[in-house]
Order: sequence, then C-alpha cells, then structure tokens
Amino acid sequence: MAQPEPQKSANCMNNQNKVGRPKSEEKRVNILIAASNLFLAQGFSSTSMDQVAKQAEVSKQTVYSHFSNKDALFTAVITYKCSQYQLGEEHMRDFEQDPFDALQTYGNQIINLLQDEQSVAMHRVVIGEITTNPHVAEMFYEAGPLHGINILRDYFQRNIHLRLDKTKAEYWSYTLFNMLKGDFYLRSLLGLPFSKSETKQSELVTRVVSQVLQLIEAER
Repeated sequence: MAQPEPQKSANCMNNQNKVGRPKSEEKRVNILIAASNLFLAQGFSSTSMDQVAKQAEVSKQTVYSHFSNKDALFTAVITYKCSQYQLGEEHMRDFEQDPFDALQTYGNQIINLLQDEQSVAMHRVVIGEITTNPHVAEMFYEAGPLHGINILRDYFQRNIHLRLDKTKAEYWSYTLFNMLKGDFYLRSLLGLPFSKSETKQSELVTRVVSQVLQLIEAER
C-alpha cells in the first residue's frame, strides 16, 4: 500500500543514500512497503514481523527498532499512505482564510485516496479480518478515515470564517466526508465498474463543498 516518496536531505552526507534520503528513513520506508505488500497479499493475521524483515531485506531487530509491534507497523502503513495524498493538518493550515478553497483541495485529495487501488484493496483486507480479528478494523478506521475526519473537525472549529463548536464541527466533518464518497466508493469495494473522471470528480467536490458551506451558514 505504501510507496516511496522523496524525503528531506539529511545534514550528514555519510548518512544519505543516492537520492538523499537518510539510511534509517530509507529502511523505514522499505519496511512500510514490504509490510503493505504482505498485508495486501495475505492479510494482517497471516503476516509476521519475520516475513516483513525478510521482504524488506533488513534484520528483524531493524524492524522492531522502527515499529514496536505489528499493530504499530500496520497503523504506520495506513498513516503513510494518507500522507502521500497530503491528508495532514499541516496542509489545511495553508488555507486559514477561505474555507471553500481549503475544503475543495482537501476533498479532492480524499477522493484521490479513496480511488487508489491499494487503498481499496486494503479496505477489503480489513473487512476480511473483521470476524477473526476486529481489532484490525479499529486500527484502520482510527489511522485512516477517523484521522481525516478529525482534521476536518479541527478545521471547522479553527477557521475564522466558520468557528463551529465541537458538536457541529464533528457533524459537518462526517457529513462532508460521507458525501464525498458518493456511490463510486461502494462500487469500487464491490469490484463493480465506476467512472470518476477528473471533471466529474471536480464537479462532485465543488458541489459537495458548496452545499455543506451553505448549510452551515443557514444554521447560524
């Protein structure tokens, strides 16, 4: 599920690889990629830390130096995938003035993530674990959807044009998130064909964000 991405260069040249990523960070990313591939291929329960170490071509000790246990590793895989789509609080802080621009940008990134083939596949893996290991679903939900929803909630509370209380902020963050998913996400989980062109995606996000902001304003 996780894919490598450029990282900031380290200060010490001796601790860099060819592309400028510190060796420790390079190993961490390799571990995330290996773990993601194994989780997708055989599920959470059937994946061991030994297998991850072998796939990442590192020692088991190295895996544990980055991730204390398999739960922490799984959570990191989900978090890393979200970070690739800039679904973090720091990206929302660039839009403190205009909530429409902020929510439109964030909304497009959410849909991009939801359409990611590996994200869809991981969701299916989690559903498959529910009966035997429901804790996997909890980890996935908290590190993925809930984290994104909480960022929206905090933004609704913080933005100077909105200033919603916590109850309303939570309601509208869940509402916005679920409206963005629309029908295409369920179809993708079921393996059914769906069409979501860039134009249709942009139109959906614009419509959803506009409706949510209008409804928020109507409640004042």
